Amino acid sequence: MRLLHLLAVTLFCAAIASTAHAQTEVDIATAKRLAVVLIAKGQPRAAHEVLSALLQRNSKDPEILISMSRAERQMGAFSQAAASGRAAFRYASNPTLKYIAARVTAEALASNNQHTMAQIWLRRAGQNAPDAQAKTSIQRDYSYVRSRNPWSFNFDGSIAPTDNANDAPTSDEIVIGGLIFLDPTARPIPGLELNFSAMASYRLPATETRQTQFSLAYDARRVQLGSEAATIDPDLKDSDFAFDRVTFGWAGKFRRTQGTGVFDLSSNLFLDWNGGARSQNGQAIAAGYTFPVADQQWLRFGGSLENLDRVDNPLRSSTTLRLSAGWNARLQNRDALGVRLTLSETESASLAVAHHSSRLRAYYTLADPVMSAKISFAADLRGTLFDEPLYSAERRKDTAVAISASATFSDWGRLGFAPVVELRNERVRSNVARFDTRSTQLSLSIRSTY
Repeated sequence: MRLLHLLAVTLFCAAIASTAHAQTEVDIATAKRLAVVLIAKGQPRAAHEVLSALLQRNSKDPEILISMSRAERQMGAFSQAAASGRAAFRYASNPTLKYIAARVTAEALASNNQHTMAQIWLRRAGQNAPDAQAKTSIQRDYSYVRSRNPWSFNFDGSIAPTDNANDAPTSDEIVIGGLIFLDPTARPIPGLELNFSAMASYRLPATETRQTQFSLAYDARRVQLGSEAATIDPDLKDSDFAFDRVTFGWAGKFRRTQGTGVFDLSSNLFLDWNGGARSQNGQAIAAGYTFPVADQQWLRFGGSLENLDRVDNPLRSSTTLRLSAGWNARLQNRDALGVRLTLSETESASLAVAHHSSRLRAYYTLADPVMSAKISFAADLRGTLFDEPLYSAERRKDTAVAISASATFSDWGRLGFAPVVELRNERVRSNVARFDTRSTQLSLSIRSTY
């Protein structure tokens, strides 16, 4: 059989290489099919000869370049295979060919241990996937390549119009010692809130029972105040609300060989800037244990200890201990439901900081899209009681309620990133008027769907 294939290759190559005055007409389609058959039968070198001859006739044929990429990958020439795949993508005239070309390029890059570039090309393949089955296949391949890639990169960004960009109280009255003062600048100012985060992480070689990684992250928030700021508080500037954080972290997941639960441990060091000036250094350590309690149901217990060293105001340095318990489930209709309770205690020399609080958060995510959007709802209830009176004869007590709804529009996405629209309303009621606030925010963000 191998001799027959080699004979066929020789005949085709001779026909393709024939001079212009020769009477033999070359059947290009048959030559392409022969190359495909040779690749399928594990004879890439023979296929390479046929394809090389075909490329002499037309070096911009994406179908030939796709087959060439597959042949070169089988031969172990991964760099050449990736180059052929890129050329096929460049010359492809329709989405289906672009999908196939991007996919073979990703395969060649992954074989060459260029996992990050392979993930980028899988996203390009997913963008051109001809149907839902192809998209699902791309997502499966992407997950596999990501699991093999020690490097991981994540980016998020959002823009959110809000009716209270300066986090002002609901009343401009300030009560001190029973006396009422008016602060004309303590009024909500509409504006825009912009957030951006980026993280690069490196995963160490994993074992059957251990997986660890190091990470470097950057988070930023910017606020653009509306025109009302000029009349409410002329001295207020957008830069006053700027926030930046740089975090260096380590995280690990551990499991017993025969166990079903997962123990997680993390440690972070971070630096914060407020208004462009250094504000604090922080250190945090957290641990948790997650285990199944029933089919598609999990419980998690966790705790964390965080220390904040205030550079701008050392008196307000603090240490916070948090304990949490959460339950998550996948329901029979495939919807997701989760509830988490967190208790915390913050110690500080400052009466404005020392407090204890409790927080209950619940979410519900619909499995089936609504008008092509994936819908999720969340509710957050938080109570805070400060240790000692400061602004009045009574200890300050805050109760915050926040509800939100988000919609992820995967069909409107590109390269595996989809727009997410979230509407959030928060109301904080406090027995100290200056901390009684209300805000509504509509945000647009871009998130990865892979």
